[in-house]
Amino acid sequence: MQHKKFFYRLLPALLIAIPCSTSASEPPPRQDNPLFSEEDFLSELPVVLTATRLSQPAREAPAATTIIDRELIKASGAREIADLFRLVPGFVVSHDNGYTPIVTYHGLSNEQARRMQVLVDGRSVYSVVFGGTKWMDLPLAIDDIERIEVIRGPNAATYGANAFLSTINIITRHSSETNGVFARVNVGNIDIRDGYLRYGNSRDELSYRVTLGYNHDTGFAGRQDSHQVRIVNFRSDYQLTPSDAMEFQLGFNNGEMGVDSKTLNATDEKSNKNHFAQIRWQHDLSTDENFSLQFYYIKEDTAQTYDIRIPVLGRVVANNSYKANRLDLEAQHIKQLAHDARIVWGGGIRRDSASAPGYFGTEEMPFKNLYYNNNLYRIFGNLEWRLTQKLLLNTGAMWEKTDLSGTNFAPRIGLNYLFNPVHSMRLTASHGTRSPTLAESKSNFRVPVYDSTLPTLPTTPSNFVSTLWRGNEDLESETITAYELGYMASLPKQGFTLDIKIYREELTGLIYMDENRVYDPNDYFDFRYEVSENFGEATIKGVETTINYQPLRDTRFTLSHSYTELKSTLPKLLPDQGKRTAPELIFSFLAMQKFPRGINGSLAYYYVSESDGLGSGRPIPAIRRLDLRLALAFSGRKMRGEIAVIVQNALPDNDYIDWRDDNIFERRQYVSLDVQFN
Repeated sequence: MQHKKFFYRLLPALLIAIPCSTSASEPPPRQDNPLFSEEDFLSELPVVLTATRLSQPAREAPAATTIIDRELIKASGAREIADLFRLVPGFVVSHDNGYTPIVTYHGLSNEQARRMQVLVDGRSVYSVVFGGTKWMDLPLAIDDIERIEVIRGPNAATYGANAFLSTINIITRHSSETNGVFARVNVGNIDIRDGYLRYGNSRDELSYRVTLGYNHDTGFAGRQDSHQVRIVNFRSDYQLTPSDAMEFQLGFNNGEMGVDSKTLNATDEKSNKNHFAQIRWQHDLSTDENFSLQFYYIKEDTAQTYDIRIPVLGRVVANNSYKANRLDLEAQHIKQLAHDARIVWGGGIRRDSASAPGYFGTEEMPFKNLYYNNNLYRIFGNLEWRLTQKLLLNTGAMWEKTDLSGTNFAPRIGLNYLFNPVHSMRLTASHGTRSPTLAESKSNFRVPVYDSTLPTLPTTPSNFVSTLWRGNEDLESETITAYELGYMASLPKQGFTLDIKIYREELTGLIYMDENRVYDPNDYFDFRYEVSENFGEATIKGVETTINYQPLRDTRFTLSHSYTELKSTLPKLLPDQGKRTAPELIFSFLAMQKFPRGINGSLAYYYVSESDGLGSGRPIPAIRRLDLRLALAFSGRKMRGEIAVIVQNALPDNDYIDWRDDNIFERRQYVSLDVQFN
């Protein structure tokens, strides 16, 4: 409650103080001495790409955007990419186990977190079978990231049906910026052992880099959730001609993880493999016109099977293995139509394929490794039109057709009013969709039981199959209609930016497992199974605030705050549980300071009010977490490096529940050493 009172007092003060601070310092009006020149304003204004596919100053974009740059990435002390999103308003980062991060925005999520699109250099890493993002399966090292752009709100008009509540676009460094040899080692408690090695080189118009990585820890205490993951990543950039550029990437991720099941009271190990290939060609038709063509291929391969004997029930075999592929081809055209208008448009085709004998119920079929397919076709466009010197219109839409949910149309319109080089406002209305996943549509998850000793009925056979849940081929896409009012103040000379978002989101047709379980007389273990249905609705409204302040060259602060009200009608849930899936209050604060003699430090504080995850999630009390980082830079002949000590959850006696009641996040500390040879 104190946090809420503080926020309500702080917000009006900020809205009043910022304009007053500019006007109070303004000298007597003179045409030759304006308070802020256009050069002053444009010199350091952040540029975003993800909102519309056009390069735009943040204050001209039709959506609230958070940018996580390399300085923030390092100062956060994060080992996992997912941990970085604790800095974003409205985002919650949890763990289903030691190697499965859960990144959610505005709640209503189970451990799959399906209502968010995640891109890496324009490549969708949204899981082919289950949706969501398998963060630990990405063939990507955190040191290779240039920046991350987070669109906080529906962005289906730009990136399609799964850009439902938010879009994350991870942009990696150009290979020409990573020349030389770079190495990093992390060592700490919970048996943290990470190692990364990168080599990059450039020659004439060709540049390339190769990154090798290894990540290991033992996960949560008391759980069988250790992991070891190996990655290989290659990127090459080639400037063919002054007008033509090629980008080529390859990546491979392979890991072994411990698996435990409370339901089956069993432990096991699974292996994951994920690899991709991506090629992109860009051609400048003129200084005002560009064409690009991109193709990528992704393969997912998970192997894990429980084969155990459960007292009373019998021998149970649960096959959680699956294989999946994605092929995607996309063309994009950007053109300056006039001095005050430009457009981006394009289209693409995608084919998703998956084989999962256990999940799809094909284990006993003649073709047990049968692949299910989902073909997708899309056309998109966005027009940026400067109606007047101060009024900017962004309007766009995405048309999609998929095998699983038919045709979807997602429009958006946004108006940005630029009062002056400091203050701006935006008003945006958008409509988006989320298509059912292959698991939600095609699944028929069945568990064979052998040598049963169930006393349920005298006629219970010794061998039978228990169905746990089924998909639904008649599912429709989830829908969202969102309205957003935003205010932005930018003072580059003072190192200050403020972004406030007030929003309302209306969601319908949400897909969940129906509580009215279907009776199956041949299932002697459970007798009933659940089916995916469109029956959930929700209304979400709230306020989100971001402040960035750099008063001195070596001092920087970033603060985010969100207040969320969620009302949902999910028949399976208690009324309050649907509400608590989105924490009411979320707060983050990161302070960075560079000291003399190469010393630098950072402090990050996070607060998340009580919440209740769906699926494997449990009610958890409010979380308070303090992360600390202290580093010393050093250099020598043709080399430079840094040694850092990082402590996560540094507050005393502050172990907290992380998503599940058997996930206890204790204090973690590790030492990180990196060296760069040029």
